[in-house]
Amino acid sequence: MTATTRNGLQRLLLSLGLLISWAFALSVPSVGQAAPSPRETDQENTIRIYKKVAPTTVFIAAAFASTNPAAGPPGSSIGAGLVWSEQGLILTNAHVVEGATSILVHLYGGTRLPAEVVGSDAATDLALLRVALPKEHRAAAILGDSDHLEIGQKVLAIGHPFGLGYALTTGIISGMGAGPESAGPIRDPVIQTSAPINPGNSGGPLVDQEGRVIGINTTILAGAQNIGFAIPISLVKGVVGELQARGRVVRPWLGITGKLLSDDIIDLFALPLAKGVLIAGVAKGSPAEKAGLRAGDLPIVVKGDPLVLGGDILLAVNGQDLRTPEQYATVFRSLKVGQTISMKILRDGTYRTVTATLEERPSQPDQTAPARGPEKIEFRPLDWRGLPLRLAGPETIF
Repeated sequence: MTATTRNGLQRLLLSLGLLISWAFALSVPSVGQAAPSPRETDQENTIRIYKKVAPTTVFIAAAFASTNPAAGPPGSSIGAGLVWSEQGLILTNAHVVEGATSILVHLYGGTRLPAEVVGSDAATDLALLRVALPKEHRAAAILGDSDHLEIGQKVLAIGHPFGLGYALTTGIISGMGAGPESAGPIRDPVIQTSAPINPGNSGGPLVDQEGRVIGINTTILAGAQNIGFAIPISLVKGVVGELQARGRVVRPWLGITGKLLSDDIIDLFALPLAKGVLIAGVAKGSPAEKAGLRAGDLPIVVKGDPLVLGGDILLAVNGQDLRTPEQYATVFRSLKVGQTISMKILRDGTYRTVTATLEERPSQPDQTAPARGPEKIEFRPLDWRGLPLRLAGPETIF
């Protein structure tokens, strides 16, 4: 190697060393200079989301007439809501406004507007209101996707806890599944969150890190710490469409109550039992009664679980088995009002086939609805995604 080549190589190595030293010096904070904090970034993002979403939410105050003046003054209820569209549609929980004689909606800017109920669905605890929005109010919610959520995902809840004003809480998605105390064989998923939810938050949005609404806050688990539940926005979209079109959600109705039999129950009795829905009751005037389905007449309790023996066992509908909760849910979702169905049943040890034409489920008071007045915070078992209503206990209604 010549002297000229050797000197050139030395200069090149010296230049590279200086360049690396300079880059390293830039990457290390000087004395008194704090390094960028991820926490500060999260904080700024949270503030941004609140400023983005809060104008699309409302505070709702509902009043109820007293049916018995001697029992005390008229009741009231508070909650939150979401501006669903710029045409003045407001989404909230049904239990906030159901039966109200007057409803007042407070917009983010302070404007107060009377509201009317467009439609309500106690099964999913959703209600759609309408107000005359001012022309300058153009904020409407941006909807997200609740079908691909992950446990651990950060979320934010906006509402009006105890009517104290706009408030934001943060947490994560802590679970995806049916809420506790859900009765019946169907356990359809809801969003469980650790974001604190209090009375006054019902009907408000649960949003992701981009400010997109992924659920509607509905209830908490009484006695627990930060276990709240939200209705998935994928369910909400379908319900809102029906409320807007009909004022109600149309569901098929056969008119039976019953319980899916497990292997443990079947093995306990020397009776002709099989896996299916053991019919405990048949509604008067229902399609089930017209089809001749029989209810049980021997109530018993097995390990604290009430059961009524002696009725028909519904084994299959339109050739689809009803042996598991998943099969039951699949069959129910496929049925329509006015559809004639073929049912395979087991009666007194004999297999039979009967047909019935499904009707629309009649309106009836919600057995699980809270007492009228300030919002209650006990968990209310609800019916998600249009599945059969569930009462407190082991029975399912179809």
